[in-house]
Amino acid sequence: VYFFFFQAEDGIRDAQESRGLGDVYKRQVHGDTSVPHLKAVNIEGVLIFEDNGDKTFDADFVIILGGRLEIGTEERPYKSKLVITLHGKPNGIKLPQYGNKCIALRDGMLDIHGVPRTPTWTELRETANTGTNLIRVLGKVDWQKGEEIVIASTSFEHREAEVRQILEVKVIGDYSEIKLNSTLTFKHYAGVQTFGSEKLEMRAEVGLLSRNIVIQGDKDSEELEYGAHIMAMARGDDSVQMRIEYAELRQTGQAFNLGRYSIHFHLIGKVEKSYIKGNAIHHTYNRAVTIHGVHHLQIIQNVAYHVMGHTFFIEDGIETHNVLDGNLGIQTMASWSLIDTDQTPATFWITNPLNFYRNNHAAGGDRYGYWFDFRAHPIGPSFTDQICPRGMPLGEFRNNTAHSYGKYGIRIFEQWIPREKPCQPPKNISAADPFADNKPIPAILRDNTAWKCKFNGFIGEKLGDVRIINTKVADIKVAGMEISETENSPLWQSTRIENALIVRHTENSDKEEMKGMHLS
Repeated sequence: VYFFFFQAEDGIRDAQESRGLGDVYKRQVHGDTSVPHLKAVNIEGVLIFEDNGDKTFDADFVIILGGRLEIGTEERPYKSKLVITLHGKPNGIKLPQYGNKCIALRDGMLDIHGVPRTPTWTELRETANTGTNLIRVLGKVDWQKGEEIVIASTSFEHREAEVRQILEVKVIGDYSEIKLNSTLTFKHYAGVQTFGSEKLEMRAEVGLLSRNIVIQGDKDSEELEYGAHIMAMARGDDSVQMRIEYAELRQTGQAFNLGRYSIHFHLIGKVEKSYIKGNAIHHTYNRAVTIHGVHHLQIIQNVAYHVMGHTFFIEDGIETHNVLDGNLGIQTMASWSLIDTDQTPATFWITNPLNFYRNNHAAGGDRYGYWFDFRAHPIGPSFTDQICPRGMPLGEFRNNTAHSYGKYGIRIFEQWIPREKPCQPPKNISAADPFADNKPIPAILRDNTAWKCKFNGFIGEKLGDVRIINTKVADIKVAGMEISETENSPLWQSTRIENALIVRHTENSDKEEMKGMHLS
């Protein structure tokens, strides 16, 4: 095996390739495998992975310091198979701020563009019963023989999600038929029921876990719960650009280590030129995607499975205008190695309402699907008493689904009273009109669905003008929907549950599992 770098044009900067970021270096490999295990790769110019055949790449550190690492482009996705393995131990040598076993990005660009997959996830067309090795899914899929999929649980037990390998795919009209390498252990429901004029749709999600670009931790990752991680950090709007799409991250995140998340944007400011799109992030020991001190990030059509701690994580409560659209999270698990709230984790942990959540599916976990956990002020390094998440307006929360959770599908905690002046008191009880000086702002959560949750489909505690519109809940053991306090906005004019469908017992349940169930 041979490995070498070369500089474009005999040491003269290639302006077209460098795109203003310095000298161009390309990696070429001769032989049937790839490079030997490298201790560290430091990129201050441009390192481009040539798309000239399948290969592997092993390193302890990949450090991008003002340069660019490129694996494909938006216009020319990387088509070969590439497996990047990052090595390291908890007691090994660490970089300041970034730790080890990492791709560390500072003041530069990380561009990873795998082959686009259509779709990254879908749903069952019809129920798949125990013992079958044939499933039918909605839509036409480009999934291939040998790739792995995960099928979400549709019971109260999220650990009934199952991973299988594809043996064969047939596209038949508007659906696809997939033959699996082994039979299913559990039933996975798919169906639509009509109640009056309303339809309730409940289906198992099916996510594609395989991609042609793989970033993974080494062979000791699982035993040590110490995987690879990717971290972007710099001060200043768009001072770094991280664009990762259609890659597979596995054995990532590092338990017992704050800041060592599978993918981590850290205290940058605006990141309008960055995105995380179409990836599969699975078997992680510390989250899937962390949004920390950044704004305007796009998290789109990703699949996350078997994640310890909060899966899609907005950290301090200062983060705004981030978009999470069309993501699937399956099997979010409690962790006793991170912050306290990770012991009761959410697939989507939301600490500032001024973000945009639409078309996401939270498909099973130990506690919560969506947890709105607003503090009086941002915490950690983002602390300021000039920002008050509990009084801020909603960006968007629309067409999201939660099912198969140990407690709540959607939870608003501890209070949320959106108003014109978020940091001022919500009302003046001595005035004739207590709300005249600080008018409530309606927050409309629309077209959301929760089912198969052991406590509540939706629960809100101390709420202002928060309106739950066109929400459907079904097969909930304790209470379909619950709100504790609503006196912080004008009575009979604001806070409301409107046009809700609450179903006690659907065809996706049996008498034994519904024992003790209440309807509220």
